[in-house]
Amino acid sequence: MSQSDVEELTAFARTYREAFTSFDPAVYGPMLVDDPVYHAGMTMRRGHDAYHQNTGSGKVLYPFGALRTTERRLVVEAPWVAALIEREAITNKGAHYENTYTMFYEVLDSRIATQVEILDFRVSGDKFDLSELGPELRTPGVQAVPTQRAELPSEDDSSATASAKRTVLAFLDAFLSFEPDAFDSMLCADPLHQVGVNRRTGKDAFREIARIGRILYPQGIADRTHHLLVSDGRTVATLVSMRAVTNRGVDYENLYGMFFDVHDGQIVTMIEGLDNRVAAEAFDLSALA
Repeated sequence: MSQSDVEELTAFARTYREAFTSFDPAVYGPMLVDDPVYHAGMTMRRGHDAYHQNTGSGKVLYPFGALRTTERRLVVEAPWVAALIEREAITNKGAHYENTYTMFYEVLDSRIATQVEILDFRVSGDKFDLSELGPELRTPGVQAVPTQRAELPSEDDSSATASAKRTVLAFLDAFLSFEPDAFDSMLCADPLHQVGVNRRTGKDAFREIARIGRILYPQGIADRTHHLLVSDGRTVATLVSMRAVTNRGVDYENLYGMFFDVHDGQIVTMIEGLDNRVAAEAFDLSALA
């Protein structure tokens, strides 16, 4: 992509996000394709009504709008824009609310074809009065992962973006083995790991996640599919689904939004969001005690 293309797509994504958070279909509706897809974690809905259901809920749950919205990362590689967002608001329950969102937008012909957002659902659980949502705002969706498949970087592509992607893919191969000896050397001296709103620094944070992974996924990760993989040469964002059999014997599939910062071929930052609602019933967490 040329720099002008990146700037144009960046401007469009920011304009759309502002329009969408107005919760006004008349403002954001013209920016959608005829049959757009909307994912809230693993829950998928189609059509303009799917977007209107979300914004209709937003009007109820965020009666004062957002206190502030901070764009922590933005990675553009056509047709996708990936954004890492922090948002604060006052909810309809009179509660202060703060959350981290991994957002992914597929832009086709200058309109939104797919929107995926993953937030820390653990935080949002008790912050809202959901009884105020009418039945028209409670239409269930379908549990499904995106249909898109990412194009993986070729070994002979020497660009900075391809190199960063290969670093992240190799790191995930190692990290998801849950063996620290496999991934320790791929981390910088003092890396950051963040899941939802929970942040920890140091290699011990990654080793602890690996310890938990060995317990919760005794048979390992069965399958990993990258639905998108974008990079600007420094930050890599990916939307990935993973399947496994859990320590409860449950067939588990979930969707993860991940952002990585790469420096000198090492992982400096790993920030991930997942659909906690799907994960909540899949594991025997007492095994972690």
